[in-house]
Amino acid sequence: MSGRMIDRLSKDQLDAMLDALPIELIFVDENDCLQYCNKAERQERMRQGKILGRDIRNCHKPESLPRTEQMLDDLRTGRKDEDEFWIEGLGVKLLNRFLAVRDESGKYLGCIEYLLDFTALEALAKAKEDAHRFVSTPK
Repeated sequence: MSGRMIDRLSKDQLDAMLDALPIELIFVDENDCLQYCNKAERQERMRQGKILGRDIRNCHKPESLPRTEQMLDDLRTGRKDEDEFWIEGLGVKLLNRFLAVRDESGKYLGCIEYLLDFTALEALAKAKEDAHRFVSTPK
């Protein structure tokens, strides 16, 4: 077997696999430009090409720019390999995480941003909790 395992996947298979993930997945390159997002309802504006290729700073509210700048600098310089924060309000609870992406030599290639909807996870856990509860029966 030659090559890496990912080489065995077609572009369509890889796209479908990433689209099936229950998270919003975004890749920002080493120049801080948004280059990829998987299929997620909130990402429809990205799919339409409105922000693909644009500087990530233009995708955030102005008040979040200092935090965004610091996070990108920390990931780029290696001070951090990951960063995260919570987004809560209007009935949602999202974990927003950023992971540095580096090549084998440690060169910064960009970062992955993913959003995980804990609102949905907590609802699922609550719905399933009785189904997985152990109840002992007397002998």
